[in-house]
Amino acid sequence: MNERLKAIFYGLTAILVLMIVVSLVFALFIHFDFLASQTLQWITFISSLLIMMVGGLIGGKMTLYKGWVTGLSIGFVYIIGVMLYQFLAHNEWIYSHQFLYFTIFIIATTTGSMLGVNLGEQAES
Repeated sequence: MNERLKAIFYGLTAILVLMIVVSLVFALFIHFDFLASQTLQWITFISSLLIMMVGGLIGGKMTLYKGWVTGLSIGFVYIIGVMLYQFLAHNEWIYSHQFLYFTIFIIATTTGSMLGVNLGEQAES
């Protein structure tokens, strides 16, 4: 398997696993009334941003070069997956405010991947 495809796969897998774990934690918080709905909106956005960055970091650390390409690929594949899920499962297309979220998520995965490449190079030196 190509090194970049493997890195994209591991980055996406990390994102999905972390999203599931964090979603379960948030579901418990909501169930026991630890969070208000307004706070939950910002906490979920920030945690999603960090998870996307971690997924990009894992992908970038595996490729060791051109982290921005790996980060863009991880971000685009994730967003296409979200769009397909939203369209096929909920029969809704994307909303106008989601374009901003998608752009921020792509920037987060790209930044994380570039950091991952630099962290990977420092570990080898």
